[in-house]
Amino acid sequence: MRLSKQIWWWGGGLVVIVALVGILMAASSKPPYRGGDETARPTQGPTDATLVLEEFSDFQCPACKSAQSTLKDVLATFGDRLNFRYYHFPLVTIHTQAFRAALAAECANDQGKFWEYHDLLFDNQPNFSRDDLVAYARQLDLNIDGESGFAACLDARAKTDIVRADMREGDNRNIGGTPTFFLNGEMVEDWSKLKELIQAKLIGG
Repeated sequence: MRLSKQIWWWGGGLVVIVALVGILMAASSKPPYRGGDETARPTQGPTDATLVLEEFSDFQCPACKSAQSTLKDVLATFGDRLNFRYYHFPLVTIHTQAFRAALAAECANDQGKFWEYHDLLFDNQPNFSRDDLVAYARQLDLNIDGESGFAACLDARAKTDIVRADMREGDNRNIGGTPTFFLNGEMVEDWSKLKELIQAKLIGG
């Protein structure tokens, strides 16, 4: 009886070891990410513009998607006099896929396609599974495979520090929800009035 118990324990232990080895081998089969660590933050418009518009946004947020038409109108109208800066502020407690979408956008940024990927995310909200995110990258003809590819960047969560830094900045500015806009450092109370606010700033000097 004692011998059979020992055999059972040894057998069970062997199964656990084999399972762990399999997990480790599967993890190691994914290439490490080796590119784009110092990519410049994405902005639009002249960097020396007198007006700076900043947005704290969440790719899974319906209101953020709704704000895109207003934002595009603003950029089309004032783009040569306005510098626009985007910050990630995924509301992770209610939008469980938003953080991963933000990581994916930063991986696209490494290949110079942040804004195109940004638009695809909002167009396809809330379909943000890993396969979805890779498919969007393929639509933009991004490099997917290899150590500097999109998939390795996404799987390694290589851009976590960038996204978390944006989130800390939002916390420091007392962001309570998304989207939240700042115009020359002042929080905008009603983003639907952005165009009028910018026009008033330009007229007022």
